Amino acid sequence: MCLQSLSPKESKNVDYAAVGTAALKSAIRGVVPVSYSKRKVFLLLCMFCVLVGAVVFASLYTFHQGFRRTVQFWTGMGPLVAEHRFLKYKAKYFDGWDEDADEYKVRMRDFNQRAAPKIVDLIQSLGGIYIKIGQVMSTLGQGLLPKEYVKALRPLQDGVPPRDITQISTIIEKSTGKKMDDIFVSFDEKPIGSASIAQAHRATLRAYDGSVPNEEVIVKVQYPEVAELFDADLNNLEMVTKLFMPENRELVKALRERHENELDFRIEADNLRECTQNMQAHGVEPSLVRIPRVKNETGICTQHVLVMEYLRGTSLAEAIELEQNRIANVLGKEDGEELRSVLAERMREHFENGGGAGSGGMELLGSKKAKLAQVAGPLAAKLLRTYAGVREKVNNIATRVQNIGGVMVKGITCGAVNPKIRPIDRKGQSSVGHINLGRVLKTLVHVHGLQMLQDGVYNADPHPGNVVVMEDGKLGLLDYGMVGRLSVESRETVAKTVLALSRKDKKEAARLYRDAGYKATNWDGEIIDDGILHRFATFHLDKIDLSPVTLDDGEKMDTIKLLRSVRERSVPDWVEQARRLGGLLMGVSAQAARPISLAREWEAIASKSLDKNVK
Repeated sequence: MCLQSLSPKESKNVDYAAVGTAALKSAIRGVVPVSYSKRKVFLLLCMFCVLVGAVVFASLYTFHQGFRRTVQFWTGMGPLVAEHRFLKYKAKYFDGWDEDADEYKVRMRDFNQRAAPKIVDLIQSLGGIYIKIGQVMSTLGQGLLPKEYVKALRPLQDGVPPRDITQISTIIEKSTGKKMDDIFVSFDEKPIGSASIAQAHRATLRAYDGSVPNEEVIVKVQYPEVAELFDADLNNLEMVTKLFMPENRELVKALRERHENELDFRIEADNLRECTQNMQAHGVEPSLVRIPRVKNETGICTQHVLVMEYLRGTSLAEAIELEQNRIANVLGKEDGEELRSVLAERMREHFENGGGAGSGGMELLGSKKAKLAQVAGPLAAKLLRTYAGVREKVNNIATRVQNIGGVMVKGITCGAVNPKIRPIDRKGQSSVGHINLGRVLKTLVHVHGLQMLQDGVYNADPHPGNVVVMEDGKLGLLDYGMVGRLSVESRETVAKTVLALSRKDKKEAARLYRDAGYKATNWDGEIIDDGILHRFATFHLDKIDLSPVTLDDGEKMDTIKLLRSVRERSVPDWVEQARRLGGLLMGVSAQAARPISLAREWEAIASKSLDKNVK
């Protein structure tokens, strides 16, 4: 039918839909031969969908940073997660092993040894917020995570692979608008530390009117891609939260705000000044701790560059490792790794028995030389540490005498000296041989209690790599990029929770969590049991307690099984902030084999904070 030949009257009676359908069928016949079966058409459509999917995937992977990082994460983690689940499934349904079976433990230990370095490599390749998570887990995981993961993650406390000096110089010059030679007399090419968002170099400032001549400083330089990576990671986190836990969207927003502030070094400079003033008001700065002074007299501190006072010292992570190496030597072990492995097991046993303040973790090492500590407890553990220090001094003196004698013999005979005799490295272990770690940790915990409970402005990232033990015994608190802030009302609630935990008042601690809006569910629905809520509060603000939970009806529940079944539905911001800081402080204490009761350490500060707010 030719539509153009129809009169207007005839065209009104035409079924245009039918005509269009017929035309479409005719067109399809021209493209797809009638001989094609429905099966072939279906396969063609599937191929078309696959092609479109591939194009969409490639486009997202190329242009969407968040999607690309998600793919990279699951490409690395997916096979490990799948293998872990397969091994557990095989053990349960094919081998008939439970998780306490020796064969199961051996199999999982072999898996952990293979998986741990792969996970660390993945974390380092992704960078950004994943480094932060790894640092936190290396501290919180002592006695909780399998020892293979704690050992593999521990180097993240000291930093990540640094960037080239050319790239760092370009960032400084672009950010400050000044040439490197105009700012610095000298600039060490090798950084003293490299972290998740930046790396730090030692330098000497050029003198200017009224400044200290040739002053040594630390220059912190932010990596250029960090802001984009953090934004992509937080966008992913917000998307997951919106889909699965919409009640916690405000929590993620607060987390984003803290991380965005961390990426502006001008805000960190203000944080350093504010926290310094607060600590001076409490009388602990500079008597117990030191916070580096900002050096911005010439306007060289920018969003991506921070120049501050250089505090000489040994990182807390290194001090802990050196102490354990010394004790391992006293116990006849080759190095500290074996000791750290045993300590992790003892910490786990300690937590399963209720956790809290312990005797130093040295009383159950199982060596003949540790039997005294096993019998006498805390005092013997302290004597063991003292003995290790004295023995090291004697060994150093003997080695120096040998070195001097060797030099004299070599000068007389012009011959070779015993190759086993080596000079003492004065920058090494002997220079930090007298650190009182117990006092250091007590100071660290106390100062952060003052910051959180009384000031409401605190360093939210005090992992061992961010703390130095200075030559005069004071603590240097270095990194104030991630600073938490609590309102007066939130500080009061945290203080009341601390007091309830220190007094073992289960009902009050549970009430405070419930009234604040904390919600969690397990197989029985929403958790309202006081015993369970109290145990959550204990994990956050007191101690790591893996002993069975006593429920309101008197029954006991395995803590590990409980934790595996729990899904948090709503977490108040103050709970999130408190458990991060509390977990880090409890974790570093456990790492040093000195478990604590945080509520007991903060009890006096909490009482004073509440009295101050009442007045």
